[in-house]
Amino acid sequence: MTEVSEVEKSVLPLTSASPDPEEATDEKKLQNKWTETVSTQNADLIFILCSLTTGLCDGVIYASFGCFISMQTGNTIFLGLGTSGIPESKPYGWLKSLTSISGFIIGSFVFATISRAAGNRRRATLTISFAVQSLFVLAAAALFQGDAIPHSLNNPPTSGPLFLELIPLVILAFQFGGQITASRGMGFNELPTVVLTSVYFDIASDPALTSGSVVAIVVGAIIGGWLCHSEAEMQSALWISGFIKACMAVAWAFWPAVGEH
Repeated sequence: MTEVSEVEKSVLPLTSASPDPEEATDEKKLQNKWTETVSTQNADLIFILCSLTTGLCDGVIYASFGCFISMQTGNTIFLGLGTSGIPESKPYGWLKSLTSISGFIIGSFVFATISRAAGNRRRATLTISFAVQSLFVLAAAALFQGDAIPHSLNNPPTSGPLFLELIPLVILAFQFGGQITASRGMGFNELPTVVLTSVYFDIASDPALTSGSVVAIVVGAIIGGWLCHSEAEMQSALWISGFIKACMAVAWAFWPAVGEH
């Protein structure tokens, strides 16, 4: 009769041990948490902060490059004027506008497609979306901080052969597609966060609506303008915006789910 060695005896209990039911329950809870539908209560505050980042980013980009990265109506006009060579002082201004429009459209398509497939209001969807947006803004800020691209008001970019300034423009415009996707997906059509014309109409036609988004964009643009004139320069506005979006990603991770209020 074969005797079981001491080593084998010590191994047997480990191999035959059943999974810890508490650990399995915790894993299930974590999985369920990320698939929860987040509540819309007070979520408008998140998108008002998004409007602040819009004002910050669009303000400094327009001041330095003469185009927008979120408000594409203005870029569409700039693109049309560019066909007739207006303004003559910016012969490649139309290309910057076209780059921004293209980046925004592609970003909107990518974010909207993924969000619909994953669930617009799922915790994981919103957390990952804003984390990606934050990374894109911070990447653009790093390009300017490292002086890889001319950006000073005293040394405006002139669109050399490599058109390096187009890189941050497309990066920033792309992530703004994610911002409007999130606001629409959460049902805040009155807070598109990247356009004001329709918001002005809504406020005028329905006095009960608040103008928090408008105020946030104006405040962001004011701050961005002063930052452009400061020693911190325009990239500081992007660092701030990237940090705000990172905080939003964390906020969505812990935001109350439907029914928790």
